[in-house]
Amino acid sequence: MKIHYKYFFPLIFILVIGMSAGAAAAGGQEESGSDLVRQLIDAYNRFDYQKSSELLSIAFQHMDKFPPADQKDIYQYAAFIAFQNGNSTLAENHFWHLLEIDPTYTPDPVTTAPKLLTLFQKTKIEFLEDMNQRLQKIRVPEQKRDIPWRGILLPGWEQWHRGYRSRAAVFIGAAAISAGGFVYSAIQAHNKKSSYEEAATPGAAASFYDDYNQYYRQQYYFGYAFAAVWALSQIDLSVWSHPDATLRLQAAGAQYTRFSPGLSLKIKF
Repeated sequence: MKIHYKYFFPLIFILVIGMSAGAAAAGGQEESGSDLVRQLIDAYNRFDYQKSSELLSIAFQHMDKFPPADQKDIYQYAAFIAFQNGNSTLAENHFWHLLEIDPTYTPDPVTTAPKLLTLFQKTKIEFLEDMNQRLQKIRVPEQKRDIPWRGILLPGWEQWHRGYRSRAAVFIGAAAISAGGFVYSAIQAHNKKSSYEEAATPGAAASFYDDYNQYYRQQYYFGYAFAAVWALSQIDLSVWSHPDATLRLQAAGAQYTRFSPGLSLKIKF
């Protein structure tokens, strides 16, 4: 469908007006929500508990539309009013919901009645204990202790696999040099031994023997070096180069509920 150019700008104008109206409506809704909370606080401060209860009834019907700061105020004054009405259990429940939003919350000890403050402190202790119990149920799954067969076959290979690349390069390089030296020395020792046994004169035999003896000893030196590198690699795997184990908990924006896993917080009050 083609739109003639003369209708293009009017359409754009209508769209802009519509979006502006939607934004204004959303802003008005937020403002009305904040106004409701301000009216609730004002009614409570004027000891008008009847109006406070009516405003709370409206607020609870649209609780998910309020920002966390307003939700805290709603639960706080709901707890205060429930306590004023003699319903300590309901007040404790409101305090619990408030702590789920902000575990650091504490009422003003100067303006809060001592009995209400005591009820809150009791609720907060139970809330933190519940959080700690839920944390104890969260455990990193015990990882299988796999046999480091790579390290057994080649020193440094398992370190490389675990992410310790620099350390692995040192072990692999040392193992390669010592193993290569051992093979080279063993081959040369074998060749020099054959030359020594086939020598035609005593002088040549003595010269070949010295060469043979030198390479014969070198093969053991390189063999001992390889064994030392292998042993150090195993010690490193056991003591320093451990596999990484991380536990990632999604805490951002989490809503703690009374019976679901959460995080432990130590809060002094």
